[in-house]
Amino acid sequence: MGLGRREFIRLAGLALAGLVVDPMKAVAVNKNYYVNKKFGIILEKPANWEFLAVKDFGKLFDEQILSNDYFEKEEILEDLGEPVFLITKYWQDTPENKGKFSPTISAYINHKSELGFEPKSLEEVIELSGYGTGMMLKDFERQELAEPISISGCKAYICKATYLFEHTELKNPVKTNLTVVIIEHNEHYYYINMHDSDQVNENAQKEFEECIKTIKLI
Repeated sequence: MGLGRREFIRLAGLALAGLVVDPMKAVAVNKNYYVNKKFGIILEKPANWEFLAVKDFGKLFDEQILSNDYFEKEEILEDLGEPVFLITKYWQDTPENKGKFSPTISAYINHKSELGFEPKSLEEVIELSGYGTGMMLKDFERQELAEPISISGCKAYICKATYLFEHTELKNPVKTNLTVVIIEHNEHYYYINMHDSDQVNENAQKEFEECIKTIKLI
C-alpha cells in the first residue's frame, strides 16, 4: 500500500531541508535522514550514529567469520548483493574503536522475482529467510514470530533471534541480538537488519525501536 506520492514527496522534502540535492540521484542523506526515491523509503538513523559507504560492505563482510565452510563467502555475497544502506554506532577509525563490537543497522530490498518461486505468504518468506540465515550464523536461535504490524499501510513483521558473532578483529565471540523488520511492499521485500549485544553492554533496542517508528514507504 504505502503512502501517497504527494505525502512521500512532502516528507522527503522535510527530511532533506537545507540540502542541495541532485534530482537525478535516487539516494540522499541529510544529517540523520535517509531518503531512497528508487525504492520509496525514508527513515531516520539514531543520533550520533553514522552511514557507512555501501562500497565498503564487501570488506566488512569478508572479515566476519561464518558458522561453517559449507557456503563460499563470494557466493553468499553475490546472493546478498550490497545493502541499500549501512549504519553503525562506532564509525570513527580510532584506536579505541579497533576491535570493538558496534551495533549496526543495514537494509536489503529484493524484488519478489529474485526468489525464483511464488511464495504463498509473507510468513513463508520469513520462514525460508530464517532458515537460510541460520545456516550461516553460529548458534542461531529464533524467537517465536510475533503478530504482524503495519508500516505505512504495508504488512510487516519484527523478527528476533540471537547468534554468536565472530570477527577477525574481535578477541572473543559476542552473543548478538538480531532484530529484523521484514516488510512486503508492492513487488519487493524490505529487510532491515539490526544487531546489538547485551553481553558487551551494547544494547541498542531503544534506538532500534525509534528508528522503526520513522520508516515511511511510498
